[in-house]
Amino acid sequence: MRDNTAAPKPGRGSAPAPDHIMLSFSGDPRTTAAVTWRTDVSVPDGFMLYREDDGSWQGETLRAEAVTKRFESDIDVSNIHSARAEGLKPGTRYVYTVGCGAHRSGEFSFETEPPDLTKFKFLIIADHQQGRPHEKPDYSRVGRLLKDTLAAHPDCRFILTAGDNCDNGQNELQWNGMFSGLAGIIESVPYMMATGNHDNRGFISYLPEPVGKFYLKRADFFDAQFGHSYPKNGPDGYITENYSFDYGNVHFLVMGINAQETVADWAYDDLRASEKTWKLGAYHFPIYPVMPEGENADSYPCLRKPIEEGRLDVLLAGHEHSFARTYPMKNDELFDRPSKGVVHYICGNGGANVYISNCRKIWHSAFYAQEEPAAMVTIAEVDGAKFTLTALLDDGRVADVFVIDKDADTITPPALAPIYRRTKLAYKGDMLEFAARGVFPCQRDSAWYIPAGVLIGAIGGAVSKTAGKVTVGAYKRTAAFTEDSDIAETGTGDIRMSGAAFRGDREQLYVPLDDFAKIFGMNWQYAARNNFINIDHPSENTAVSEQP
Repeated sequence: MRDNTAAPKPGRGSAPAPDHIMLSFSGDPRTTAAVTWRTDVSVPDGFMLYREDDGSWQGETLRAEAVTKRFESDIDVSNIHSARAEGLKPGTRYVYTVGCGAHRSGEFSFETEPPDLTKFKFLIIADHQQGRPHEKPDYSRVGRLLKDTLAAHPDCRFILTAGDNCDNGQNELQWNGMFSGLAGIIESVPYMMATGNHDNRGFISYLPEPVGKFYLKRADFFDAQFGHSYPKNGPDGYITENYSFDYGNVHFLVMGINAQETVADWAYDDLRASEKTWKLGAYHFPIYPVMPEGENADSYPCLRKPIEEGRLDVLLAGHEHSFARTYPMKNDELFDRPSKGVVHYICGNGGANVYISNCRKIWHSAFYAQEEPAAMVTIAEVDGAKFTLTALLDDGRVADVFVIDKDADTITPPALAPIYRRTKLAYKGDMLEFAARGVFPCQRDSAWYIPAGVLIGAIGGAVSKTAGKVTVGAYKRTAAFTEDSDIAETGTGDIRMSGAAFRGDREQLYVPLDDFAKIFGMNWQYAARNNFINIDHPSENTAVSEQP
């Protein structure tokens, strides 16, 4: 074990006085409240003191003993204390402090969930991680965003994140930065986190410069710090990263990014067991991405069953740092009415973290490329059978407002999902409109055929056309197709296809889609309702060909 006295404390390191104080739900929000805090190891235990805030200051003070766990990080050794107040009155404000006999926090307050609640607000943020300065990460931007939003909307009852809560979750300097930036907020507003890939990430050596980047299959530091902060109802082995809770007439499903096969079974059972009016989910990776190279091969195949058959109404995501929402989606088809599918909502980023070149895809009914240095927060409001999401930038501009009305089975503003007269072709959700003008996929003997040269050329691959022959290359693979031949000449040998290439629209050579996809390691889906084919590749590398 690390000797806590062997080296000077790092900046923002643990001390006898409580810090990293965080309010959360670990049980029924009507009758319980959980608080987690940190001290150094000189404080072996702790407790929470709380009482009703009735204005008289004469109420009975109650005490909840903390569960204390030693936390050894890359830079510090501390104790994480977690206490839960139980037997609380619904719809009641309480004041509390945490610590030990010698070292107490200031006094904070919280309000329990009122009984029979069907109208309330909460906040959503994602990707508010900050990497600079790496030795003392500055999370003041997201802190100001939340404080300003809560000042304008003081009736928001909690904060829900969609992952990437810090930049390197396996390095404690990052968590120190996050807690510093959110001080004065999450002591009184419950903070419910989903994990993202950055929460799994770390560097073997963080100081003086980060080196040796790695990703874990579990968010170890997250689990160690928040093991008693959230409900312990997730799948075995991944309980802290996955949990669910009810608030008002809403069931919330929070999914981590690890072990999707395990998570999928748990999530499906969890959703099917709920009879709440609304079912909302949080999962960091978008199922329907905005990055041009984005893919979901590690998410959607596993999570399709809980998302669509477990029947989420809205799935919140992050990761791509831009804003987008989809039409109601089911089985890769686009619908108009919310009863027909799940709306996927990418929350932008709460830390003014700019990505470039995100783009609107065929499945997005709304989109904003958040490339300006602005931070985003979403205000969610549940009102009986209506659910409203309002995406705001920290300069006051509104990026999007949309409303689902379950009773009317409508979404406002209305957006009709396209239904094409002739089958169209998309790659990674990007319609090949100009490149494929007048060139459409078609069927022969119930099999789909596509213009191979048109597709590969449109995505930046290499295309060479000679009389009766087209040679294409992408993702370090090549294939040549010859008119009236069922042989594809590939870099690894000849392959017999299920049908022969033929001339189709605009004299382009058409080849069997199934065979083409196998040759190039791609997959494809046909959205029957909308009449388009989307082809994808499980790589986020571009297909642009090299210039000799």
